[in-house]
Parts: sequence; structure tokens; C-alpha cells
Amino acid sequence: MLYYRVSVVHPLIGRVRDFVEREVRPSAAALEHADRYPHELVARMRDLGLFGALVPTAYGGLGLDVTTYARVVETLCRGFMSLAGVINSHTMAALIVLHHGTEEQRRRFLPRFARGEARGGLCLTEPHAGSDVQAIRTVARRSGSQYVISGTKMFVTNGREGNTFALLALTDPTAEPRHRGMSCFVVEKGHPGLRVVKSLAKLGYKGVDTAELLFEDCLVPAANLVGGVEGRGFKHVMSGLETGRINIAARAVGVAQAAYDDTLAHLAGAPAEPPPALADMATRLDAARLLTYWAAAMKDRAERCDLEAGMAKLFASETAQELAVTALSLHGPAGTRADRAVERHYRDTPLMLIGEGTNEIQRTLIARQLAERYGERLGALTSREGEALERRQMVLAVRQVVDKDVAPVCQELDRAGAYPAELVGALADLGVLGAVIPQDWGGLGLDVRTYAMLVEELARGSAALATVVARHAAVAHALARFGTDEQKHRILAPMASGAALWTWERGGTVAAARDGDGWRLEGAAPPMDNATRVAGFLVEARAESGSVTLLVGRDTPGVRLGEPVATLGLRGVDPCAVAFAGARLAARDVLGSPGRGDEPIAAALALARLGAAATAVGVAQAAFEAALRYSQQRTAFGKPIAHHQAIQLKLADMATRITAARLLAEAATEHGLDADRLKMAKIYASDTAYDVTLESMRIHGGYGYTAEFPVERYYRDAAHLLVTPTGNDAERRALAAELVRASRRPAVADPAWP
Repeated sequence: MLYYRVSVVHPLIGRVRDFVEREVRPSAAALEHADRYPHELVARMRDLGLFGALVPTAYGGLGLDVTTYARVVETLCRGFMSLAGVINSHTMAALIVLHHGTEEQRRRFLPRFARGEARGGLCLTEPHAGSDVQAIRTVARRSGSQYVISGTKMFVTNGREGNTFALLALTDPTAEPRHRGMSCFVVEKGHPGLRVVKSLAKLGYKGVDTAELLFEDCLVPAANLVGGVEGRGFKHVMSGLETGRINIAARAVGVAQAAYDDTLAHLAGAPAEPPPALADMATRLDAARLLTYWAAAMKDRAERCDLEAGMAKLFASETAQELAVTALSLHGPAGTRADRAVERHYRDTPLMLIGEGTNEIQRTLIARQLAERYGERLGALTSREGEALERRQMVLAVRQVVDKDVAPVCQELDRAGAYPAELVGALADLGVLGAVIPQDWGGLGLDVRTYAMLVEELARGSAALATVVARHAAVAHALARFGTDEQKHRILAPMASGAALWTWERGGTVAAARDGDGWRLEGAAPPMDNATRVAGFLVEARAESGSVTLLVGRDTPGVRLGEPVATLGLRGVDPCAVAFAGARLAARDVLGSPGRGDEPIAAALALARLGAAATAVGVAQAAFEAALRYSQQRTAFGKPIAHHQAIQLKLADMATRITAARLLAEAATEHGLDADRLKMAKIYASDTAYDVTLESMRIHGGYGYTAEFPVERYYRDAAHLLVTPTGNDAERRALAAELVRASRRPAVADPAWP
């Protein structure tokens, strides 16, 4: 099973996991179907300290960071999503007091919040005001030492069982803009004029109470005005949305994980080949988790993360919905049975599409933030500020080459189908061709994460150029791992300097037979990129003892190149078929051990998958940047098309998908180039490149279809990434089969998994 791994795990996570397994799961179905408040489970959550999760220890809480809190929420939701609702609304109310209350208010309320004595909730939404908070009508009038509050609040989680609410009201209804007349109050049950009108029946999210509250001249002490100053309530409420959206994302990940687990268990007992949809479920789930904890980590570092939290909420909630539907479909009619958790997930997931701002509103906010942050500048979403200095410097150097040297000529090179010889030479001078080659052999010795970033930057300018580098690096990676010192001296050192380029391709019908102390090759390899310009090829051949991988010089007698094959995209790379007619290779040309030729090929394939994923992210990034710029320059109906909601929805989805693809690619580098994670990254990134380039073309309209704009080139290049170095359909089938096989193996406990 694939999870987002973290290096340090708070011991609370293990306790929450045990609580979920031993107490929540066995009782969740009965509580949910009876729509009964889980008093016993809530009491246990209080014992675990969860009501004070984000309350500092100085006020009696646990003082957790947002990342750990998100993991708590995810773990709870894998058992019963409603439990997360109980603590989240409570936590949001506590955070308003923590960050914006007076010190007297903190001392008065926070210890009670932390102990669970004060059970919190949020009173924001009204019958006519949902995502548009500024449309509220609830009014608070000052009367001596009290405020008189009148209005109705809807969808109040903990409305019946809670007792201490953060309420937003108008203290100056005439203020312009309206948010300057809004104030936030702590309203406690027992104040005259507060009444629970009714509990709301819901599709899902049952067990936890969701109520309508009526405030009829409700008297609240002036001492409960948060911060003691009127007119700041809107800011107080909005400041918690980042944490709130991260919480919704974590909820969605937890429910999505539960839906995936149920599906995996169902398919593990089936004799049929697992459906490729299982691979997509695992990939989307991993991407959602990565986005969620990426945003949470930014929040913990006190960085601005309104855009990132919004992306996490959008992507994770849409993922949960998609996985719930897919799980129900793969279960067949059994998935609709009330005694199966699958139907509960199907009912629960729509809530995350709506909570903390509907996804449609979320998309418009993301699009506006993209325009505000990046305007028409390059580099949207690609900040490397959190990276190590050496990595940032290398990426910046390549970005400068791309912007200065590659971008001005790549369109003309593509039209002419010309090989970018000068650009390859410039990259050799920069050391990029030796990026993954150890320093002992003349390379830069970069880690694979930095390498992936470099390939992405290259692909922003030219996917063809990135492909030349990626093919070369795949051979270098295999040679660095399995080559002899003689092979490294003879081949790897010239590869590092760029004096010799190499390439490779999977498949073909090459057979190898012993010929004295060497080998003789017969057959053909599939078309290899850049074949006419390289010094040699990495070739896997069939032999009596198994497979053998050989380093074949291009000029070896018996090696014949076919004519260059015209292709849809990646023009200038000029793939050629390579035929072998009695080509004789010496024993020194065998890479690795004869009979185990699959090992160096697997190493090359691993880096090739990473290179394809990074190239796809770069192509998608370039197409997105083009669309973002064009949408602000092109006008329709009297305003830039970026102001039209249809375009905003597209831009938000494009940016969010690119970020998810980038995180998947980076995650694959942190697990020893794990084959399954690389498959996930390659599948998702290449699908994203296709989708984003097509959406960019839609935004450009007719211009995007012409060769005067680069969008049609991006679209053509994206097609190749769907099928090389491996086809996505085959990758999905292989990944699904491996996921099912892995689920049948005995589980090994690891505290670093959520």
C-alpha cells in the first residue's frame, strides 16, 4: 500500500490509530445508520486530548503543529468521518480565540476548550449567505455592557451538543465595504435568546449534529467580543480558513483511503485480473495526501498558503468523491448494501466538495490568487525557496539557460524539425549531461530529485531537448550502478562531459548468442531517439541463459540504422530503427551479469520514467503559463477572459493538477526510485500534460491551434509522453496487479505511515 511517509511521527498518531481500529470501526456503522451522536467515542477523544490539539501547552492543550493535526484528522476519517467534524469546528473556534482574543479571553476559554468542557462550533453560514460570508445579516447591537444579537445561523456543526460558539455578526450594518462592520463573538449556551431550532437531516456525515440556531435578542457580554475591538471579525474568521481547508483535505484523504482499502480488500479475493482503475485510485490518493501535507508544512513554517491550502482542499475533496464512486462501481451491486462501508463513503464525500467553500468558489479564488501572485510572469507554481541552496542554484542556472537561450529558438527549431545541437552543447558546458554521473567519473553527482527539477526546467522550453537529456541520463544511471571501472572510464566519463551521447529503448527482437568470449547480436530494436547522433546504445537481448544487456557502439560492424522516423512531436530528436546483423560485441561490452540483463534495464527504466514524468510536468507548466498570460491579455465582452468564470475554473484545475504531478514526481525520488511510485508519477504527469495542453489550447481559442503559438507544440509533445518509455495503459495494469499482490503479503507495522 502506498502512503505519504514522514520522518518524525508524534506518538499521538499511534494512539489515535489504535483508538480507530479498536473502538471506532466496530461501532461506526451502527452509529451512522442510527444517526446517533457518538457520546462514548467523543469522551475517548477528550481523554486523548484531541479537543486541545492545536491549543498551546501553556493553556492546557497538546500544542500540535498543523501537519500532525491533519494526520489525526485523516486517521479518524479512515474510521468514521463524523468524528473529525466534532473536533474540527471546535478547533476552529478555539483558534479564533487563540490568535485574535485578548489575553483575558485566552485564559478564560482556551483551557476549557482544551479539556473539552467548552465544546466549540462556528456560526457563520446563514440561510442566504454561504461561501459569500460578507452577505450575512445577523446583527449585534451594543447595549451597555452587553451586545444584543439577532439572526439565524445554519449548518452549525456541534450546534446541539456544543456549548461555546464563535459567531460572526454585523456591528455596523452601514459600513463599506461590509466586512469592516463585522465582529466576532464567543456565544455560550445559557445566554438568553439562543435557541436550537432543529437538527438538519443529511445525506451522510451522520452521528454528528448539524443544527440551525436562532438568536432572538440574545444577550452576550461585551467581554466576549473577540479581541475587544469591533470591525475585525471578518479577518478573524478568514484567518482560520487555511487551517480549515487543510482539515477538509485531510478528511477527504482519510475517507478516500478507507474507500481504497475496502476496494483493495474486495479485489484481493477475486480471481480476475485487477482493473486498471485501481491504479488510478492509488495514484490520486497518493497525490491528494502529498498536496495536503505540502500545504500543512507551509502553514507550520508560517508561510502564506492560502493558494496552496485551497488547492489541497480542491484536489483532495474531488479525489475522495472520485474514489468513492469508483469503489462503489468496482464492488458492483454489493457496494450499495447498507451493511458495507462503501455506500457510506459515497454519501460522505459530497460534503467535502462543499465544506469550507464550495469547490466552484474555491476554483475562482485559486484563479484570482494565481493572477495576483504571478500576473504574466514566468515561473508560476515553481518556487524553490524551500530547497537547499545548492539545488536552488543549479535549478536557477538551468532556468536562465532556458529563458535566455532555449525559449527564443525552440519554436523555430520545432518548425524546421532541427536537432538542437548548440543547446545540447550549452547544457554540456553547464554539466547537465553529467547530472546523475558520480563526481569520480567527471559528473555533477546530483541526487535524482535535483535531476528531475532540471529536466522539468528544460521541458518548459523544449520537450525535445529534455528528452535528449533524459535518454542519455537513463543510460548513465544504469552504467553508474552496474558498470565495471573499465566501462565507466571508457564510456561514463565521456558521457559526463558531453563528448559522447548515448540512448536506449525498451523492447525489440534482439537475440544474443555466444561467440567465443564475446557475443553476436541478431534482430532489431525499436526506433531509438537521437540514434544518428549518439555514440552508442543500451540494448537488452535474449540469450539462452536469460537476458543480457550490452553497450553497443553505433559504429560497431553489423549495426545498421534505419531512416529517421517522422513523429507527431519531439521534432528534431529523429528516432531511427536499429538493426543488428551479426554485430559482434566483446565480453567487456556486457553491462551487469549475463542472464540478469533485466537489472540494468530496470535501472535505466526507473530514471527514464522519472525523466518522462519531469518532462511532462515541464510541458504542462509551459502550457499553463501560456494560458495564464494569454487569459490576462485577451479580452472578450469588455474584460480580460481571465475574469470569466469558465476560464477561472480551467486555470485553477490546471494549476492544481500540475502541482499534484510535480509532488508525485518529487515523492518518487525520495523512496529509492521505487518502481510503483515511478509508475504513478509517470502515469499521472503524462495524463496531466495531455489534459493541460488541451485546456491551454481551448483558452487560446483559434490561436492555440496555429503554429504561431507554442500551445500546439506542447499538445503534440504531450502525446509522446503518454506512450514512452512505457504506455500508460500497460503501466496501469502492472501497477494494479502489484497493488493487489502487495495487499496479500503479511503487513509489517511501520510507525512512519499514517
